[in-house]
Amino acid sequence: MADWSEYLAEFHAERPGITEQVLRRCIAGHHPYRWLARAVSSSAVTVLDIGCGSGALERELRREGRTVVGIDISTAEVERARQSGEGPLALADGRALPFRDESFDCVVTALGLAVIQPTATLLDEIARVLRPGGVLVGLVPTVRPLSVADLRVAGRLTRLLQTTPQFPVQIELTVGQLLAEHGLRKAEDARERYRFAVRSREDAELLTSSFYLPHTRPERVAAAVDWMAARAAAEGQLDVPVPMRRVVAIK
Repeated sequence: MADWSEYLAEFHAERPGITEQVLRRCIAGHHPYRWLARAVSSSAVTVLDIGCGSGALERELRREGRTVVGIDISTAEVERARQSGEGPLALADGRALPFRDESFDCVVTALGLAVIQPTATLLDEIARVLRPGGVLVGLVPTVRPLSVADLRVAGRLTRLLQTTPQFPVQIELTVGQLLAEHGLRKAEDARERYRFAVRSREDAELLTSSFYLPHTRPERVAAAVDWMAARAAAEGQLDVPVPMRRVVAIK
């Protein structure tokens, strides 16, 4: 993908908070941020959130006696998190963390493993700042589980967009090996099927505005929005599948 960093910077400068807006509406009895937070031990006192965005995980992880530090490379996202009352926060790059060695009990990242490259540098930095026995919890998009109905919806959207949402890092098959190469032992690898309910054109526009589509023409996005809006109007609701994967690793 050409100049991913430039695309990502522009995307989040224009749409700060968009990822949280969509993921908080992705439901499977809970939303993805809560699922990630459940894997963080109550004994974790210092937690680092890499790619914190608008601060969604900070709100899930906040508890008495715990410090959650959020970092993001996007000025707009950090400012959105500050406006929401989150903190401490820092404008920083996950590939060059401004923290001393072995300073965190836990590192969390929602989508960071899928968008921050090179992955090797990111994982080296995570391993460096984790204390021995510290835990990494990462959430990444995945391709399963999907039902037959899900495949029909996803297939139609793919045909209309002529692509799927893009992520520069593909870790679907290699995550365990990647972790081991950087001093982290995979302890859990779980999957969950979430759904985003489209009930109106506004819902369809919100969902598509959260997709990373660096090479997709606007008319393709408009066609996807039209199709989802029409299905929602005809059926009352269109469930768009959002499968996610939660990976837990120990240093």
